Amino acid sequence: MNDDQFKIWMEKFSQIRLPLWDEFPDLELYMDQLVNLGNRYLSHLLENEITPSMINSYVKKGLMQRPTKKKYTTTNLAELVVISLLKSIYPLETIRDGIKQSLKNKTIEESYSYFANLFNLTLEKSNLEDSILNFNYEEELILLTLQFSVHSVIYKIIGQKLIELQHTQKNSD
Repeated sequence: MNDDQFKIWMEKFSQIRLPLWDEFPDLELYMDQLVNLGNRYLSHLLENEITPSMINSYVKKGLMQRPTKKKYTTTNLAELVVISLLKSIYPLETIRDGIKQSLKNKTIEESYSYFANLFNLTLEKSNLEDSILNFNYEEELILLTLQFSVHSVIYKIIGQKLIELQHTQKNSD
């Protein structure tokens, strides 16, 4: 990949959007439909495709609500999107705790909408063009890679500690 190819890829990447709640289908889904929709929504964001066994595991571990008569809802689809994105940086137990905490004072629709809007706004307004598209690909690629890696590690640690703190406060109340 050369400098121009990378810039084109970054421009396309910064235009990716998570679906908003009202863009989800308002009908019950079977497992294969849930898997297909999840993969379609996240195709440019995940390293591995979502599988039925992953969803079964998420339900079994309490990350997703159980389907009713093998039918999944909009809530399940929203849970799947969030879990699929966060599992690359957090253990499933942390994600479960974070979801439970976010639903204490908000509906699933409000929580998902906040997440999706924040994700979309971050991609849109994150100065990706300034920080990425205006660098010397050959000389500065490793520096840019280190910058993103350091930010990822720091934000992951901060997020993990915030979830732990909130979980600890909840248990002491």
